[in-house]
Formats: sequence, structure tokens, C-alpha cells
Amino acid sequence: MTVRRFSLALITLSLCLVFCPVHAGKYKFAFVTHGGPGNPFWNVVIKGMEDAATRYDVDVQWLSNPSFSISDMPNFLDDAIANQVDGLGITCPDPEAIRESVIRANASGIPIIVFNTADPNANTPDALPTLFYIGASEYLAGQSNARAILAEAKKRGVQIKRAVCPIQEVGHSGLEARFAGFKSILDPIPVDGLTISNNVEQSAGLLNDYFLSQPDANAIATLGPLPADAFYLFVEEEGIQPGQIFHATHDTSPTIFNHIENGYTVQAVDQQPYLQGYLTVVYLYLNKEFGLSLATDVLTGPFVINAQNVKRIANLVKAGVR
Repeated sequence: MTVRRFSLALITLSLCLVFCPVHAGKYKFAFVTHGGPGNPFWNVVIKGMEDAATRYDVDVQWLSNPSFSISDMPNFLDDAIANQVDGLGITCPDPEAIRESVIRANASGIPIIVFNTADPNANTPDALPTLFYIGASEYLAGQSNARAILAEAKKRGVQIKRAVCPIQEVGHSGLEARFAGFKSILDPIPVDGLTISNNVEQSAGLLNDYFLSQPDANAIATLGPLPADAFYLFVEEEGIQPGQIFHATHDTSPTIFNHIENGYTVQAVDQQPYLQGYLTVVYLYLNKEFGLSLATDVLTGPFVINAQNVKRIANLVKAGVR
């Protein structure tokens, strides 16, 4: 009996040595992105990343310009590679800007997950060598906002004659996809692009100039919280009332929620940024610890926020998880 117990213990120990994951010390993961804590959206992604890092006992580092920069990403990627990180989470607003660094990271055996902003060349020969994408379908999100504007206008007995979609980060593939989705639903209604920035006051002035030059325009889709703030500043300064210009937007903020409640904004589409940060850490950990991956992307949005659910979502944002 004693021999049998000893043999079983040996077999169990041998199986564990072969199949059980062993890692000396904590894994080190780095997030390299085009945006940072200077934009309120990214703070939610960062919280998700940090919460998952605590849960899985890994070290994480966020590497980005404080506000917005694609051109800084290659240098941050080089820093992460030199630091011999165990995994990378990256955004992909411009794949060519980071292609060389991503290829070197992949060649060195670092697993890479794209989050928030998908590789526009995914599933083609030009795709970056990454595992999969965690984030929203930006094209579908743009379509959702267009449909919501058309539905609200119809309910009020108003015809949408012309629309504008201001773009705050030129060259950002995700924003371009939002614009394309929005435009695809409104066609043949004219939809104008307008280059703005994340400077709220300056962008409000540009919106004022646009609507003066296009007096028939009565719809707008903003592509983030700061452009939405620019629209709200514009309507406040010009005394525009709810229903005069139909507005939908992307992402969340307390100001957006207030304007959904008071009727200035038809809806916002949320991409659940907390999940993007959290799940990227989770899947990097699972890949390193067990060799696990996914066969397809993980879509965290679009999720519609409107007058019916805005109070509940606002409470979740206060908790830092939306």
C-alpha cells in the first residue's frame, strides 16, 4: 500500500513538471498606445489594465504620449522590446508607423495583442504579426449613430439635409472607420469631414465656422468626448436648442451623459474601454502561462447609451469601469 501511494505521488509530480506552467517572477507587460491620460477616455482603459494586473499579479507599464501621438509609438515599442517584456498590448491607428517595431517584437517571441484601434489590414497579407484584436467595431459604431440620428429626426418630423463629422486626430484609422460607417448610412445625404483637434475652444470655433458656411446642415457626429465638448460649447455660445442640430457621439463622459438627458445628444456609442484594458492583460497572461489564444477578435462595442439607460451607465462611469 505504501509503495502504491509513493508511485502515485511520483506520477502526479512528473505530470505536473511536464504540464503545469512554471514562471520565475512576475510577467512584465507593456501597453504602447497613441493616447494617454491627458484624454479622459484612456484613464478608463488604464484602470482596467491596472485592475487586471493586480488580479493576475503581473507588472504592467503604460507607454504613450500624455495626449496623442502616433509618431512616438515606435520609440516606446523599442523601449518595451529592450526591457524584454513578456507581452505587448498595442493600438494600431497607423500600422505603417509601427510596422518595423512590431515585426521585431514578434521575431523576439513577444506575444502582441491589438486593442482599442484595430489593424486596418487585419486578415490580409499586410496584417501586422499579432494575435487578435480586443475592441469595438468602429464602422458599426458609426452606422449606429447615423441610424439613431435618422430615427430621432423622423420622430420629430424633421428631414436631415446635411451632416458633418469632425475628425480630431488626422490619420487615425479608427476615427476614419467611424466616419465611414456614419456616412454609409446617411448616403445620399451629404456628409462633410472637418479637421479639428482635441482643443475644445478652438474646435468650437471651427464648428461655428462650419455651420455658418453650411446653414442647411442639421446633424453632427462627434468622434470622442473632447469633440463632443466642443459641440456643447458651440451650441451654448450660439443659443442653439435641442432638436435644431441632431447630435450623436462616441465614448463617454459626465458631460455627454448630461446632454443625453437634456436632449442635445441622441445617443453615444460606448466601446467599454475598461474591458479593453482588462482583457488585454488577461489574454496576455493566459498566453504566457498556458499558451492559450483566441481564434477570433473580441468585440467590446458598439454599446448604445441613450435616454433609457444613461443613468445606470453614468453610475458605472463614476465607479471607473465604463
